[in-house]
Amino acid sequence: MTSESNLFIGDEPQDFWVWVNPANWLVRHQISLIGCFTSAGNVGRGKSNLPFLPNSEFAGDVSPFSIGVTHHYTAEYNFEVNREFYFSDYPSRLNAIYLLRSEAEAEEYRKRHMGHVGNRLLRQARSVGPYAYSTHDSSWVDFLRLNHSCDDETIHQVAQAYWRGVNVEDCELKSFGKPWAQSPIIEVLYLGRIDFYDRSLPE
Repeated sequence: MTSESNLFIGDEPQDFWVWVNPANWLVRHQISLIGCFTSAGNVGRGKSNLPFLPNSEFAGDVSPFSIGVTHHYTAEYNFEVNREFYFSDYPSRLNAIYLLRSEAEAEEYRKRHMGHVGNRLLRQARSVGPYAYSTHDSSWVDFLRLNHSCDDETIHQVAQAYWRGVNVEDCELKSFGKPWAQSPIIEVLYLGRIDFYDRSLPE
């Protein structure tokens, strides 16, 4: 374990839970044939993992379609820029495996994100070999993805709290002028390999 309370580096086997999409061909290949997921790897200190960068000549006029296409990426952009400058030892959200620490927490995630989980199946997996992972309250991600606008200072404070492992319920947030809070659901950003206990998937 490192000096940061929510960043862990080691090789002792640990169990996690993950929602997997059996309709995705790559997921089927990795689980049924290979039996594992492996993260995309680490991002070197001071390196960015952003696939797209903002257009400096952007005029600010957008259509509803454009907002729908870019809204989630904008949140990820803000998290990644903050990680790059302040938390460069932490796994990037853009190449980590997203895991949950317990079956109960995975079920809470499903209840809150029914649209995302959909027909995914919950599977238990175990870490194999060396790994690095960090833990964060996913409610911060939910907040930045709301259909509201945030000034730069709010975005900065939200990203800082996310990476530090602060829980939303311990802070005072507002959306459209009203108090906003959620109970924490802790997500794990995992770099390394996990092996699945159950490799069977429905046809």
